Amino acid sequence: MNKRIVAILLVFSMLMSVMACGMEEKLGRPDARAIRQIDFAAKPVTITYLTIGDKPTNGRTEEVIERLNKILEKRLNARLDIYYIGWDDYLLSYDKAVESPDTGVDLIGTGTDWLDAWPNVIAGNFMPLSEDMLREYCGLTYANVVKSQWESCSYDGNIYFIPENEYTQWTNHGFIYRADIAREAGLTEIRSWADLDTYFECVVENHPEMLPWDYDGKGSVPVLGYLMSTRKYVPIYEVTTYGLWGEDAERPGKIVSPYYSGDELVEYARLMKKWNTMGVWRSDVSHAQDNTQEFYAGDTSVIQHHTQQYYTVIKPAVSVANPDLEVKFFWFGKENGNLLRVSNNHGAMAISAYSKNPERALMVYDMLRNDQECYNLLRFGIEGIQYKTTENGMLEKPSGYNETKDGIVTDFWWGRRDEYETPDSSYAWDEYYSLVNSYEHVAKAYPWEGIPFSKPEINSQLPKITAICDKYIPLISTGQYDQSPEELVKEFRQELMKAGFERITGQLQRIYNAH
Repeated sequence: MNKRIVAILLVFSMLMSVMACGMEEKLGRPDARAIRQIDFAAKPVTITYLTIGDKPTNGRTEEVIERLNKILEKRLNARLDIYYIGWDDYLLSYDKAVESPDTGVDLIGTGTDWLDAWPNVIAGNFMPLSEDMLREYCGLTYANVVKSQWESCSYDGNIYFIPENEYTQWTNHGFIYRADIAREAGLTEIRSWADLDTYFECVVENHPEMLPWDYDGKGSVPVLGYLMSTRKYVPIYEVTTYGLWGEDAERPGKIVSPYYSGDELVEYARLMKKWNTMGVWRSDVSHAQDNTQEFYAGDTSVIQHHTQQYYTVIKPAVSVANPDLEVKFFWFGKENGNLLRVSNNHGAMAISAYSKNPERALMVYDMLRNDQECYNLLRFGIEGIQYKTTENGMLEKPSGYNETKDGIVTDFWWGRRDEYETPDSSYAWDEYYSLVNSYEHVAKAYPWEGIPFSKPEINSQLPKITAICDKYIPLISTGQYDQSPEELVKEFRQELMKAGFERITGQLQRIYNAH
């Protein structure tokens, strides 16, 4: 064999090696050193993944996971199981499951703004993850998270979870409304809470067959939405779900609370009292029904939800139920351009402190996040059953698909990637891009990323504060009480003061100053 042929074969061999390395990366292969530690002759290790969602009952999710497990067994000698936390009282159930060693989970979906990530870190429920550990067992993911993002996932110098930093989403809330009723009310679109008031007045006056909003009085979203719409308030989401503390974007540097002082909460209470008197919702909100289904049927005039739900579910569903009906989205903060981008830690993945196989759990997560075949199974299901790919590269449901019979629930919201997401042809993309275009002009990065507001000395005081909010905010938000709005808000603030609200404010200010 002459030297020229040898040289050509050598170059070809090197080229194939480089291509193989590239393919390994695309397929999300784990680190070779980590692979050598696996005993493939042993029984496969089951890695249990905890997520939020109601457990499916149609058997289709199990089919998807079984197909996924064939890949995981071959590559990692591991299997995946899903532990579901149902949506009913999900946060209480989540915290109980996460703190118990008997739950038997390994991977835990978490979030700093809605799933008590920091309190669970402080309580010792999440395992600290060293950089060496992440490099070896979760190497592809580790390489795609920058230092500042790892710092935002750290507490007292230790990393405790992995951020969903490669996925773009908008979860800002607002009201989905009917364009025909808005026009009837003399509005080209709803741009403010005052416009929303005019809209509801039109519904009450002209559509007696319709309940303007079948509101159940629960949650913190409407009041916080109002406060962020009427002033440049920037809440700290990590300290109670109500967003009780934050700063004024026009006067940064000082921790404030429009719940505790200022006129905005009183103005909100007055408006809610008016809406209750008008009959915007039921005379007893505890009897509220499924407002979304009622909206589809034409029995209510708005849905309160977020951008993601608007363009992926609600707008498409309305288009199917009533193709002639146009719906629009009024997002909170629109009237004053006050909009925050989603934190990278809105969705994150932690390892349970009680996991018996943390290294394998990291390897499984790394593969789920970076191997496109595994990713597609977990996110979209089985091609031909849950989806098919169109000629233009979009997803659509196969002929005969029935959501009840064929749908899956994996709720993998803790490691999505824009690179691997395939657009669903049923989504309202025109409306989405129109919204995002308006968002990009005003949206600001979440400013509290990595500031350690969640401290034991603060968290221990919050249950009393939260209990007061749980009592008063539903009353303020529904107007279903006897005294005046001013009197109720004053009473609410007095209770907060007695529970140490000002002391906590000072503690938060000191943390802010020290950062």
